[in-house]
Amino acid sequence: MDKISVLIVDKSLADKGLLSNAAFVLGLTAGRLLPDATFGDDVVDGEGRPHKFLTKIGHYVRKAGQSKLSSLRSKFVESPDVLIVDYTEDAAPADYGAYATSLAGHNGEEIKYRAIYVYGPEAIIVPLTKNLSRLS
Repeated sequence: MDKISVLIVDKSLADKGLLSNAAFVLGLTAGRLLPDATFGDDVVDGEGRPHKFLTKIGHYVRKAGQSKLSSLRSKFVESPDVLIVDYTEDAAPADYGAYATSLAGHNGEEIKYRAIYVYGPEAIIVPLTKNLSRLS
């Protein structure tokens, strides 16, 4: 079964710094959780200098509104074959304890997602994300 990864960002996030931060945090977290087989080997350039491995799976960046982000997250969480990592407004403070406390005080629709990352079977992820607009 082919697997893919999709980063879905809040379409209202206009600040490139916030967008980059969300993508960076999700990439670091997801990278820790993905199987080794999702990455290629280190490569060497024409001068013999090494370059670290990159992912070798299909990956896409899409955008969606808050209600769609929340809805997609709810659907993906139901599938044990899908890895989902989210980045909420609550995660913005630099203090991890403040993040945990803030998120614990929110339920359902109160949670505002800056971005979500999903990895798993193409057959599950594509039908739910194929109609989302590309981030541009």
